[in-house]
Amino acid sequence: MRTTNRTNKITLILLVIITISFISNRIISNSNAQTNGETISVSSSLGFFEYSETEGIKENVSSIDVQLPEANWTVTNIKVNFSDISLGSEIFTIEDSETGSDLVWNKNSVFRNLALGTQIEITEDTELFGVYINAYKTPQATETIKFQLQGFDESNFSPNNTVYRSIDLNISTNLDWYYQDFSSNPITLHTGNYSLVINGTNLSTDDQAKYFWQKDTFDPQIPYLHTSFYESSSWDTGAINTSFLCKLNQRVDRTYFPTDINMTAKFKGNNYEISDGPLSGKGFIEIPNLSNFYSETNLNIGIEINKSLTLNFKCNYTINLSNEFLTDCFGNVEESHNHWSISPIVSRISQNYFIRFNIPKNWYNFSIFRKLSSNWVNVTSLVNIDLNNSFIIIPNNTILENSEWNIIAYSPNINFNINFPNIEWETGQELQFSVTAPAIQGNLTFVLINTLGYSEVIEIRGVISEETVFTYDIPTNLLNGSYTAKIYWNNITDAGVKSQVLSITTPEAPPVPPPEPTPPEPINPFLIILIVAASVGATISIFVSYRLVRSFRNKRVEKEQEIYNKCMDILNLDYLMVTDKKSGLNIYEQKFTGKEMNGTLISGFLQAIHQFGIELIKVDDHSQTIKLDYAKSIVIMTEFVNLRIILILKESPSRNFLYSVEDLAYDIYQKYGKLVEDFNGDIKPFKGIEGLLKIHLNISFIYPLKLATKASSENIKIKQDERAYIDKAVSFMKQTNKKYFYIASLLPEQTCSSKDIDNIMDLIEKNIFEPIYE
Repeated sequence: MRTTNRTNKITLILLVIITISFISNRIISNSNAQTNGETISVSSSLGFFEYSETEGIKENVSSIDVQLPEANWTVTNIKVNFSDISLGSEIFTIEDSETGSDLVWNKNSVFRNLALGTQIEITEDTELFGVYINAYKTPQATETIKFQLQGFDESNFSPNNTVYRSIDLNISTNLDWYYQDFSSNPITLHTGNYSLVINGTNLSTDDQAKYFWQKDTFDPQIPYLHTSFYESSSWDTGAINTSFLCKLNQRVDRTYFPTDINMTAKFKGNNYEISDGPLSGKGFIEIPNLSNFYSETNLNIGIEINKSLTLNFKCNYTINLSNEFLTDCFGNVEESHNHWSISPIVSRISQNYFIRFNIPKNWYNFSIFRKLSSNWVNVTSLVNIDLNNSFIIIPNNTILENSEWNIIAYSPNINFNINFPNIEWETGQELQFSVTAPAIQGNLTFVLINTLGYSEVIEIRGVISEETVFTYDIPTNLLNGSYTAKIYWNNITDAGVKSQVLSITTPEAPPVPPPEPTPPEPINPFLIILIVAASVGATISIFVSYRLVRSFRNKRVEKEQEIYNKCMDILNLDYLMVTDKKSGLNIYEQKFTGKEMNGTLISGFLQAIHQFGIELIKVDDHSQTIKLDYAKSIVIMTEFVNLRIILILKESPSRNFLYSVEDLAYDIYQKYGKLVEDFNGDIKPFKGIEGLLKIHLNISFIYPLKLATKASSENIKIKQDERAYIDKAVSFMKQTNKKYFYIASLLPEQTCSSKDIDNIMDLIEKNIFEPIYE
């Protein structure tokens, strides 16, 4: 009987093992899906060069001042043609050395020295503006007498009766140089001799009224000149080699070659010699190969000579200008080729103006379009495309007012190498591979496309070495199937893409090997029927129990993992901002860490990265999410229609967190999309975004907390474990010298556990930890 029972037990065990093994094999399955071949768009900024030629005429000037059409241009070449080069007024000295003086004095009827005259010689046509004389008078000399320009008597060497100009004498009681002003009506004198006269013929008799004029009688500068006196009724014969002290303010009517007066142009601290023209009064200069940047619109070319005179001339000038400006360039990176589009803003600033674009090395098949009103017209035939010298010229006659431009080109897919050590992976493993970029510049973008054709992850890295290594922790919740890893490389003008199909599966638990069976003893057929029936019932019962236990255990593990992920995601969050995608300006921002962060700087950095690097990984028609490493932080950027959410975390978040961020972006757009579209800088209407953050990201968990005063009361029941968290909070506030703390500062090594969360939430419910809502 004992042997029969043993045989029955063995048979039952075998049947259970066989049944479980059979059912287990039936529930294992694999699913496969094909990627839909996504493309990405990249953007950069390319330089265009614009050239302008400014022309003009200047008359009766002594320097060249040109008003440039716009500021911030570079002067490359200057040409100037001069004419009518002449000198302005000059002070010409007749005599300035004093050895004595004579006077006008009506002392009595016998001694009457009524006028003084001195000869001047004009050697070429001259315009006289005035005369300086060295003179003075006594205090009693109060009558007004005349200073005159008269003719010259060549036989008597004295003034004649021709008066060219007569004005009131301008002197005072102090010996000095006094100006006799003819400038209100300048006198034109032709070649010949003239006389300067102090005329007191109508002076009353007064022995104290005296008018003195200094003279040189020993060594005059011009020895052959004469001076004379008017006594009683006539001029005496002039005395040679004498001269009264005087200086002429004059302008000689003569033109000059530039070299006659050492005429030079001064530009930006450098002097350039002006060359003689074919006739007197003409000259020219060209200053080539310049690279002078002007931040203002006024350009000055100083003209200098070797005389202390005013220079006058006419000129016509030509100034060549150049400027480099950046234009956004957008490219679509595809498997077969790359498609590029550039829309430069062309604005004519002069009548002679053109645009130059240097063609990138690998670009081909150009098409240029111009839009004047509503229609784009292909004007490729009107544009100079020089592939030999690698440039495109948009000429002057094609640039019309208010026109828009678009340049289309293609480039080949640049080849590079990727190295996957394995193409079969399991969830939970760390995926690793390396990329050898075609150049140590630009960006590498890793995209993993899931079984449904959507982007599962995106990571951007700048190329700083020959080999770039990517790592990716494969989430445990990925579906089994085929995934496509796509690696995009791009710099400013080139791009390429490589792909690799990977198999990702969920690892199976190793089967328990069955024990070695003992050969059964013979049993009767009726017992076999009973055993089989009992075995099937027991097997079904055991399997159902096994599935229930495993399901319960998996759900509990998944729930704990989900709680852990949510906790760690929110504790990792340092900073959040919402920006207007069009302007890049913040409409809402909030920090969740004690360290200072410059939101404007971060937003500007991301805008710059966005312009240079990855523009779009297609997720759906309206949104995209990208991730990048920056300054030991993880930056997540999600775009939805006209807004952008930027989050800065300490570590990579879970996949569920990214889904929550996308849901958040959708709800913000639904509630505030119209306000973002009309954003004018006022951020007050966006304060309500905080409520959406609480719903989607559970940010209340990381608000700063303060310690209630009743925490030290003995009437409050506090568990020993809870007391430990209170002590940590007090210690943290003492160390940081702050009146608040964060939950993260209470956790061991800032990790979560259900026990930590329960204790902290109990303290919040007891109002011992009080959240500070900012």
